[in-house]
Amino acid sequence: MWTFITQLLVTLVLLGFFLVSCQNVMHIVRGSLCFVLKHIHQELDKELGESEGLSDDEETISTRVVRRRVLLKGNALQNIPGEQVTEEHFTDEQGNVVTKKDHTSTPNP
Repeated sequence: MWTFITQLLVTLVLLGFFLVSCQNVMHIVRGSLCFVLKHIHQELDKELGESEGLSDDEETISTRVVRRRVLLKGNALQNIPGEQVTEEHFTDEQGNVVTKKDHTSTPNP
């Protein structure tokens, strides 16, 4: 009986080591595949002339700030807060240009 339990525990430990080894191999294969795909993508960009002047880790970001004020005369004067709109343009991982807009109100003086 004790022999069977000992063999079962040894088998479970060896199975655990095997599973950890498989996970490590899958991690290495995934990293290698990502490296190869990134290299192929860079070569295609060079051939198509799409990545001139930018390295792989750089992003193109531009920001534009727009301020609007409303002026009212006479009795129509109200406390209307100003609005600031920030617009960011950047390129995502797939090469798409993404626009992010942020609206914030500015307090009245």
